[in-house]
Amino acid sequence: MKTNLISSVVFACSFLLQTAACSSPEEAAQNHLQKGKELFEKGEFDKALLELKTSSQSSDKFGEAYFYMALLDEKNNNFKSMRQNLIRALELEPGLTSAKIKLGKLDIIFGDLDKALEQAELVLASDSSNIDAKLIKASVYIKQSKKDQAAEVVNLVLKDSPDNVEALSLQAALFAEKNEINQALVLVNRALEKEPKNLPLRLFKIKLDAGLNNIDNVVKGYEELIQLYPDANNFKLSLASIYSMTGKLEEAEGLLREMVQKSNDKVEPEIVLIEFLNARAKDRVIAEYESMLSRHQKQPKMLLELSKWMVASGYAESAKKGLEQVVELEKNNETGLSAQVILAEIALMEKQYSTVESSLRDILSVNSELIQANLLKGRFLLAQNKTDEAIELLNKLVWNKVNVDDVYSLLGEAYLIKQDRKQAEKIFKQALEVNPANLAAFSRIYGNYLQSGQKENARQYLEKALSIKQNDVLLLTSKAELDILEKKWDGAQEAIQRLALFSKDKAMPTYLQANILQGKGKFSEAINLYDKLIQQHPNHLNSLINLVRSYEALGQRDKAVAYLEKHHAKYPDELNAVGALSDLYAANNDFAKTKKLLTDQIKYTPKATSIYLALARVEAVMNKNIESAKKVYLQGLEINQDDPQLSMALAGLYEQLNEKQSAIKVYKNLLDKNPGTSLAINNLASLLIESNNPDEIDQGVELAKVFKDSENPYFQDTYAWALIKTGSNSEGLKLLQALILKEPKLPEFRYHLGVAHLNAGNKATAISELKQSISLSEKQKRNFAGKDDAKKILEETENSAGN
Repeated sequence: MKTNLISSVVFACSFLLQTAACSSPEEAAQNHLQKGKELFEKGEFDKALLELKTSSQSSDKFGEAYFYMALLDEKNNNFKSMRQNLIRALELEPGLTSAKIKLGKLDIIFGDLDKALEQAELVLASDSSNIDAKLIKASVYIKQSKKDQAAEVVNLVLKDSPDNVEALSLQAALFAEKNEINQALVLVNRALEKEPKNLPLRLFKIKLDAGLNNIDNVVKGYEELIQLYPDANNFKLSLASIYSMTGKLEEAEGLLREMVQKSNDKVEPEIVLIEFLNARAKDRVIAEYESMLSRHQKQPKMLLELSKWMVASGYAESAKKGLEQVVELEKNNETGLSAQVILAEIALMEKQYSTVESSLRDILSVNSELIQANLLKGRFLLAQNKTDEAIELLNKLVWNKVNVDDVYSLLGEAYLIKQDRKQAEKIFKQALEVNPANLAAFSRIYGNYLQSGQKENARQYLEKALSIKQNDVLLLTSKAELDILEKKWDGAQEAIQRLALFSKDKAMPTYLQANILQGKGKFSEAINLYDKLIQQHPNHLNSLINLVRSYEALGQRDKAVAYLEKHHAKYPDELNAVGALSDLYAANNDFAKTKKLLTDQIKYTPKATSIYLALARVEAVMNKNIESAKKVYLQGLEINQDDPQLSMALAGLYEQLNEKQSAIKVYKNLLDKNPGTSLAINNLASLLIESNNPDEIDQGVELAKVFKDSENPYFQDTYAWALIKTGSNSEGLKLLQALILKEPKLPEFRYHLGVAHLNAGNKATAISELKQSISLSEKQKRNFAGKDDAKKILEETENSAGN
């Protein structure tokens, strides 16, 4: 028995070895590939992927294995991996037509239009009737703005295949490009009859209906999408936005509540709901929050997130209830300590410094490394004007590799307080590397890029932030405004729809919608929307301005005048309308009418500073003499004593009239009442430094020292001139040389630089700079303090050089 058993085992092993020897790696790979394809067709994608990977590992000779892996990538929207797998598939099997078609379509998505055309031509070389390849070419032509070539290809495809959905879609896109929306809709509807679940087509149809302002069809489109994709909250949000924009607030709220009910364990839908209520029914926010507290009373993390939103949205007092519940449930664990920190932050907002100090001591005694507590300590130090201590603490956190965006953000704010803007900007960018949606850092960096005209960089930061905070009002408003600026109407429209749900400023979505219409040249429709806004908000300046611009674009300035006159008669105390109307009168060179409007308005609103400023300009133009503005400023200051704007205007006028002592007197009086006014400090310092009185020069130099670290070029020039006047010529010269690179056409800068070079013994350079200062002044038709001195110094220097 024992011998027979051993023989059987040996036989079995021998049989297995023979079988294995007969199966080559290529055959094994082919078997796994076949199994992978069968599993893919059955929809068992995880098992299919395992077989396909095994096939490629057994023998890396079958391009089809990579093609099917690419198909799996497509289902997961992993297009980068899909592209790599398609490229590998074609390396192994160049004849895989399906792979070429897929790769060509992907190349279009990735913007590689030449490669997409290459793939299409390769397919057509072996199969001249291939429809997919032809449509790739048409898509590329559309991207390249070769509309006629694209139309030719699409028409040929539709001639042979009149129901081809992709061809119908492309032809619809071509009609839409020509603003022939109705024709585009006919084609899209035909395509949807063939593929009713085609998501891109349905979204395209909604976009077309929106272009026709057919709101009923837009609503219907989203309702159908929600039926097809009941778990896709984005469609519900979009429909809720449409409802909100059209005043159907109950329907909007119903959709949001449905999202909450279907996601009872997630906090995001609940926050979306209270954000909506905060924008549209503010009086119900607290009750809704308290209902949420009751519903989630055993879920401390949910309570914490809801309470954090309440604090951030200005409901700190109400948020205390939820935070106290969290502390009671969690005590001194991480969640409980986080709630304690937020309670201490509320105390800081309320300037209850002793409570903050006590809370910090207790929290840090439990966990001295808790980031939220250390951040609060940093904010507490800044609130007490202990900026250096705050920077030391925050830098220590950075050195300890605490990679928290709020640490960088707060550190950036601290450097701003120190007026170190370069370091602050660097730190804010580090905050955004950690969290692109850190709003404090985003606002600084995004604003800087926009101001410097770097819109592409600004957009990159904006899109990263929006990918994290899709419903943030600041980000949505920024996107809508940037898209409008760059004429990206579809993106702007999407942002505005979302804004309609969450913006507390109910005028903003309508105003931006009007901006789109104006930008598209639909001026009459824009005027209707601006008018609607102005009726609701009579002093809405930007709507008034853009309404006038829209009338101007239609060549109907008389209608703009009539509109504003009627509006002013109805709302005589709304000053923005007066300003817009006076600008229109002035544009018509009707200064008598402008003067009467402003003079009458002063009788009606005697404390309106802006009206005096406008009237002073009109007086100067009418009399062709700037001195005539003086009486208007003095009249304004009689009624509005020590008004900073009028005082600055009067002092500036005295400077232009060369009445320096009068200007000095006004500036000093202004600074007695408003000691931190930088422009007044600068102007006064400049005047005093130019004085012949040594005491006044000393006063000017002392005032200028405040601008040592300023980034304002005018303020820097004042400081540099003070250095030169007090014997620190080399330091002043260095600063002025850097300033001239930034501002080469300011005559006073050139004058100061000329004097600095003269003091350094550089006579030839000094003469050149002094000549430029005088030449620039004459070209710009404006004098500057020291012009007479510049001429005198130039003459003396040239004479001495001649000798």
